[in-house]
Amino acid sequence: MLAPQHQVPTLSIIAHSASNLKDVESFGKQDPYFRFTLNLENPKSFQKTFVHKNAGKNPVWNQSFNTPLNGEQDLFIEIMDEENTTDAVIAFAAIPLNQVVHAPGGNLNAIFPVYTPDGKQNGEVTLTLTAHNVPGQDSGYLAAGRQEDARFGISRIVDVHLKRVKSLKNKEKATDAGFAVAGGLLALGAGLLANKMNNDHNKEEQAKKNAELEQQQERERFEDEKRRLEAEQAKFQADQEAYKKQQEQNQYNQHNQHEGHHEHHQHHEEHNHKGHGRREWDPVGSYSAGDKVEYHGRGYICLQGHVSNPTWEPTVATSIWRAD
Repeated sequence: MLAPQHQVPTLSIIAHSASNLKDVESFGKQDPYFRFTLNLENPKSFQKTFVHKNAGKNPVWNQSFNTPLNGEQDLFIEIMDEENTTDAVIAFAAIPLNQVVHAPGGNLNAIFPVYTPDGKQNGEVTLTLTAHNVPGQDSGYLAAGRQEDARFGISRIVDVHLKRVKSLKNKEKATDAGFAVAGGLLALGAGLLANKMNNDHNKEEQAKKNAELEQQQERERFEDEKRRLEAEQAKFQADQEAYKKQQEQNQYNQHNQHEGHHEHHQHHEEHNHKGHGRREWDPVGSYSAGDKVEYHGRGYICLQGHVSNPTWEPTVATSIWRAD
């Protein structure tokens, strides 16, 4: 008989699409691809999608991946523009994995905010993330959602990732500047190159103003949605706590009721064993027809079975008690 194999924790990733990205292409449309890693210290660990040619600000990939999990806290993602020289960083983010591990069934289909190299939120990426065989994860089953069913997830900027992205951005600028200078000198001369750089600067400034306005509007929409989701989560947790307390109260009541019935049964057996001798009337006891009690020095006999009530004194409740 073969010994059971240890199940290795893994993370499944479906990179669906991105939207509202910053346009880093000066001419034509940018060619975005998505890449990710769990280990920034190993550049060779990155996996990436195909390049969506001329997709501009809204690329679509719908490509799936699997990678082992070894207790990492974040999934580091980058969206790049493929260039003939050095690929340009469009956006990046770190996605905390605890929201995936603790999601129902370990499955999270969500829209995550992404950030430009200067640390500003600009655009979103839609991913389906599923954690498998992770100790302590929610084991409830949840089928993988559709892209259109995605809700907002949480992303953030990690300092070491930001440092890496800025380094990539600087290399890209250095490469672009070198090619621009060489091309300008060969084609138009130093004067035309200076004019082009000035025009590019003006265009960049105008694009920056437009992007900042769009970013502000997007941040407001994101914050509104985040507040709504947090309110729903808080209500859900409160409902769960209330339900748990109600269940505990029900179990406590059932236990007390069981103990009461057991005690009454013992009293009843003792009563029968003694030949229906009288016992002191119990305001919360259980009685059967024929039981005899003593109340204020006088004997009474039960006319019909009942569970007693403090107000049903034998001297008052004549429909269930008769003087003996």
